[in-house]
Amino acid sequence: MGAADLNQRLANLSPAKKALLELRLKQNRFHEQTIPRRPERDSAPLSFAQQRLWFLNQLEPESPAYNESRAYRLSGVLGVAALQRALDQVVARHEVLRTNFVSVDGTPTQVIAETRSVELPL
Repeated sequence: MGAADLNQRLANLSPAKKALLELRLKQNRFHEQTIPRRPERDSAPLSFAQQRLWFLNQLEPESPAYNESRAYRLSGVLGVAALQRALDQVVARHEVLRTNFVSVDGTPTQVIAETRSVELPL
């Protein structure tokens, strides 16, 4: 079903059905189903999957086995300042991009760095 079909079906609903749909949508708000933010902290224990990757890295440091690379060709004028702001916002919102695994007393731990500007070499 396309967006046009959905819009047409919604437009054809009776007032009673529109009211019922609105009530159901209010009861099932998206933000109530999101994962809650964890408390602010500088470090956190590793998940089981992270522990596995950390262990494999200890066995074979510098292995590119889990690296993925992508290249994109852009054409036209690049708004360098806008790209810089966008990258900085992504890094600020996703602490996984600022996280390092370090060994603290022999236990791997996530250490989350403060938000900082992304280096964008030109």
